Amino acid sequence: MKLIKSNFTLNDYPRYDHERRKAYLLSNKSCDVLLESFYSTLLKALDDKEHFPIIRIADGEFQFLLGKNEFNMRKPKFMLIKNLLGELYRKVFGFKFEAKSRTYTSGVYAKSDFKDVKDKYADCLKYIANNGIVALYTIIKPGFYTEQYLPKLFRFFGKNQIFLNEKNYVPFYFIYIVLTNKRYANIYDGKKIHLITSFDNKRKNKIESTLFALGVKSITWTQISRDRSLFDNIDTNKISFNTDIVFVGAGVGKVNIFNQLKSFPSLIIDAGYIFETWQNPNLRLERDYCNSHE
Repeated sequence: MKLIKSNFTLNDYPRYDHERRKAYLLSNKSCDVLLESFYSTLLKALDDKEHFPIIRIADGEFQFLLGKNEFNMRKPKFMLIKNLLGELYRKVFGFKFEAKSRTYTSGVYAKSDFKDVKDKYADCLKYIANNGIVALYTIIKPGFYTEQYLPKLFRFFGKNQIFLNEKNYVPFYFIYIVLTNKRYANIYDGKKIHLITSFDNKRKNKIESTLFALGVKSITWTQISRDRSLFDNIDTNKISFNTDIVFVGAGVGKVNIFNQLKSFPSLIIDAGYIFETWQNPNLRLERDYCNSHE
């Protein structure tokens, strides 16, 4: 696997171009060409009614799987020292893992919960690499973010024989784009979808209202826990085989859900934060590539 450090530019998102964003890709093709190819792959999977899983792996999963790593030399020195001391403090006192933003949590887990985490991730990612697509965060943008995790992540991939290629790897943000950009609205039109996430009636009603407005034909649900999806069991027998797309919103414990959906005959997409934009469309403005640049 030879990654190429390429420009990450897309026609519908020109405001980011001045930042000269980069991404590690497996092809010299333009990002717009890769995005269109990815969208075509999704439409084909829908037409063929075949099992096709797509999972996103980014900073929350990096930290959960590989451990917190604050060592990024692009940080200002004072911040680097502060973050490294904080990392040491957390390791000594054994704080719980929790990745969250203002509206969204990826789960809350104690140190004792991590016994089989690497095995679950290895099992899931190897399966998806062989049968679907891994949407991996390899973007380098201004400031400092997560590129320090990549060497260790790729060593994990090598150890567990998880092989990426042009057919099974896309940039992380392609998921956000396909699910929010009007150009790709056919992903919803007339589809029977099943949602696997945590919810209450208020959240459920708001999400359904958004999705029906996008043209979805029918919606069914599987309830999981908000913070502990790594340990949830779902009843796949209650999900109709006539489902076109299963959307999963399960935080860093998503691998447990995907491992239970092996061979389920539909397109399966790890939508994550997109559930929040379905609940409140204004939240598209809070994440990159959730709102196209008009």
